[in-house]
Amino acid sequence: MDNIIFLLQKESDYSKFEDELTKFTSPKIFSLDYEAHIYLENNHIKHEIADNLLSEHDLAQIDDLTLYFIQNWIPQKSQKDFSLDNIFLPSLLDHELFFYLLPIFSITTIIKKIIEKEKPAGVIDFTQFSEFTEALLEQKDIIKKFIPKTEKAFHHDKITVDLSPMKIPLNLKISRKTFDSMKRVSGKIIERVLDNNRDYDDARSVLLVNFDPIKYDLLLKQFKKQEINVILYNPRKPAVTNLKSLNVVRESGSKIFDVYGTEKFLGTEIKINELKFTKSFEDLFSNTQHFHGILGSDYMKIWNSIKISLHRICLERSKESIKRILVLSEFFERNKIKLILQWAEVGQEEKECMKVGKNFNIPSFMLQHGRFFTSKKWTRFADFTGHFPNKKISDGQFVWGDLTKEFGKSQGYEQKNIFAIGSPRHDKFFIETKDFGSSKKILLATSGAVGLSADTCTANSQLRHDMFIREINRIVKKLPDKEMVVRTHPSDKVTEYNKKLFKKINPQIPFANNIDLIELIQDSELVIAFNNSTICLDAITLGKPVISIQTEDSSLDEEIVQNDGVLSVQNIDECETSIKKILYDTDYRNDILKKSKLFLDKYLANQGNASKTLVNVIMDLI
Repeated sequence: MDNIIFLLQKESDYSKFEDELTKFTSPKIFSLDYEAHIYLENNHIKHEIADNLLSEHDLAQIDDLTLYFIQNWIPQKSQKDFSLDNIFLPSLLDHELFFYLLPIFSITTIIKKIIEKEKPAGVIDFTQFSEFTEALLEQKDIIKKFIPKTEKAFHHDKITVDLSPMKIPLNLKISRKTFDSMKRVSGKIIERVLDNNRDYDDARSVLLVNFDPIKYDLLLKQFKKQEINVILYNPRKPAVTNLKSLNVVRESGSKIFDVYGTEKFLGTEIKINELKFTKSFEDLFSNTQHFHGILGSDYMKIWNSIKISLHRICLERSKESIKRILVLSEFFERNKIKLILQWAEVGQEEKECMKVGKNFNIPSFMLQHGRFFTSKKWTRFADFTGHFPNKKISDGQFVWGDLTKEFGKSQGYEQKNIFAIGSPRHDKFFIETKDFGSSKKILLATSGAVGLSADTCTANSQLRHDMFIREINRIVKKLPDKEMVVRTHPSDKVTEYNKKLFKKINPQIPFANNIDLIELIQDSELVIAFNNSTICLDAITLGKPVISIQTEDSSLDEEIVQNDGVLSVQNIDECETSIKKILYDTDYRNDILKKSKLFLDKYLANQGNASKTLVNVIMDLI
């Protein structure tokens, strides 16, 4: 049979694919995502990268559909059925829904384009969207379906926990359920070790949400110095995971909010609300006509492929929210909390805390934790990136400097509520530290495809990133007495991608994710990053030259590029010249460093003194 096509995605059953492939002489194979392409490439199987078929119009349509679905998946008339204590639970899931739906709508759009172009005589479908594929075919008997091993999951379905006891890396990737069980056990142990009191009557108490004590140790010490009582609420990652974090919490006098101690008294109320919301979600997901209306005629058949998993995930996440909302309500009822401080405004747990706080008239403030995307391209996605979201929740924002404050103003935020206090986590970068002498190391900080819009989450987006990594590796290997060290973005996916890539191109390359970031940068002669990631700023504060590889055009609009904070490289053939000039041309290197320092002074206020500044502002607010 001629004109047979195979459709393959990350989650496909590759063993069955290999068996089926032997039955055909010259099928056309399409990889629908980056992972499928890498599998086929590694096995030397000829194929086409399917997202090459997408036009700019297609990519825009994918973004539009994703945003429209999130805005309308709960009918207006049913919103009361999904609210608890005046908190609309589905709105807490916007961030994760976006990153779940975007690749799904991308893949199904690709499938549609393939069928239209190929008009196949037979389809061997290894995707979870085979019902959608079948609906596109005039002859329904020409498709053969193979159910994937897994389905696409929410972004935070798996959690990585760093439990390094000393300097030995011990990173565990576990399910949310296992993670919750671990937190219950560790919470009891920590409570005894820290003599953790449950009630806080001090009128000068602030609640810090999901703060890493190690990153913000100077801030915690400053709170103690000013006699402000700090309670750490860490539902996403335990505040204490090793001896270092335990010592920081103990020395700062911070307390850890015992969630489970409160939860056990609310069992009946939690169960009643879980049953109520279970019924609401069952009614919603049985309304096929509603979802067909949102998806439109071209995409309505997607619904059968995703409704079961989406129903399960949304219900599970909402049950988690129910527990936390009721626990937080009890906590705020019992304790005098004057202010909530968080750094991830779009996070599910942060939203819960801020919204419950509003019920008790407790103001919440956002603390900038990384360099913001300021290109206008990302404005419509701000509700999912947290960079001054359109759906503002916090009452005020603490940012790193005047440039970010101006960006906030351009996003419609009131300037009087934006405080340019600097970056508390960078204070220690300005404190005199170790001298590593004349380093010969080049630090490559990888970050992967941007993944915030349809055109930045394609296989080709990631492959462009890989192409630059291969070229940088080739260049550094030729340089005498130079050594490359790799630090990956905290994302599990990016780490996995890059470890596999380096295993193929340079298995000896050392990965340095468990080394202290300040020491790592100080022990480097040059830092190379991608798309102006925050590590660019980290390196500049430590007086290191930075090359930022721009794999996306929008990165050129960022203020760090516009103000010459980094040496920006967009074309791969510029890499070698740029790297060699910084390493071997002293005048050129010094000029780069001078420009970087000028940018830093514009961008980062209160250098080395941000923790004290922030605490002083908070003292005035409370």
